[in-house]
Amino acid sequence: MTDHSVLLTRYRRIREVRLQLNNVLVGTIPKRGLQECGRKLGYLRKNTLVFDSEDDMAVLMDYCLYDPGPDGRTLVSAFLEKSPPPAGSAELVALQEMTHAYYSMFQVTDVERGVGVSVQDLLREETGFIVDIGFGNTAQRRLMLASRVIPMEGFLMTGGAALPVGPVAARRISNELKGMKQTPETFDFHQVTPRQQADLAALIIRTCRSSGASSHIAYAEPGSPARPASSSASVRTGRNEPCPCGSGKKFKMCCGRR
Repeated sequence: MTDHSVLLTRYRRIREVRLQLNNVLVGTIPKRGLQECGRKLGYLRKNTLVFDSEDDMAVLMDYCLYDPGPDGRTLVSAFLEKSPPPAGSAELVALQEMTHAYYSMFQVTDVERGVGVSVQDLLREETGFIVDIGFGNTAQRRLMLASRVIPMEGFLMTGGAALPVGPVAARRISNELKGMKQTPETFDFHQVTPRQQADLAALIIRTCRSSGASSHIAYAEPGSPARPASSSASVRTGRNEPCPCGSGKKFKMCCGRR
């Protein structure tokens, strides 16, 4: 069996830095942007964010970070420009790598337990290896999933939470994408604008959610067993709980205010 100790050490180090960056970036999401992104993905109902599972929140936050504003920049790009970490720091490198993230659909072709999965990118017709300890322990071959990935040197890392893509969702997404390709210009998934990338992600996420994928999200920290996915039909953020936008306020005093 291949020795992945060096790869896993690097993965854990990068992941820790990226988690810290995500916490900071989530704090830059404006309330209006959170609600607008929630509306696009179908989470906003009567000015209240309603989630189908606890980890749905991670899907929304990830989308917010990469949804371009009026100037065409994502929050990740804007943060890198306005508040760049020190030159040569791991934080700066991680943030620069995040600007190359993209959303796609993947099919698992092989599994290396405790390490990650080999995948076929169904939109870009490429192969890659996603390093994800928790996913490597639970994934099965031929599983289809949708996720944002961040390309690294020699492997991929996921961003946000991955959504399983069932047969019904896959057919619906395929039909929608055929419509996207029937444009005057040739549609190349390798060369899309930030706006096109966000619209593509929204299309896939909405379709997966409408097919019940959100209830099957399961997330685990590296080294810990994956917790069961929620089977509840709807999970709301309590009005007295911290707001998911990261403002530090109670939900009822922030994004949950009608």
